[in-house]
Amino acid sequence: MTNPISPDPTPIPPTPNPVPPRPNPNPGPIPPVPGPDPSPAPPNPVPPVPGPDPAPAPPAPGDPSPLPPVPEPGGPFPPTEPVPPAPL
Repeated sequence: MTNPISPDPTPIPPTPNPVPPRPNPNPGPIPPVPGPDPSPAPPNPVPPVPGPDPAPAPPAPGDPSPLPPVPEPGGPFPPTEPVPPAPL
């Protein structure tokens, strides 16, 4: 490779690496773990309950209604008198 800045086509010498590479302490593939193969997870010990799903429990006494009451049209205030148009 030549120096792109200098017009001289002198090749750039490679820079030596001051740190030698370390040897690999674990060459080769990873050995398998000794012992039996792990088994899959055991089946669920609790069997499903036969029959339809149970109905939800009724609300306890004193529980608030699940939805608030719908307000009447017009709101809680009495209707107002019509406002006359402003003079031009």
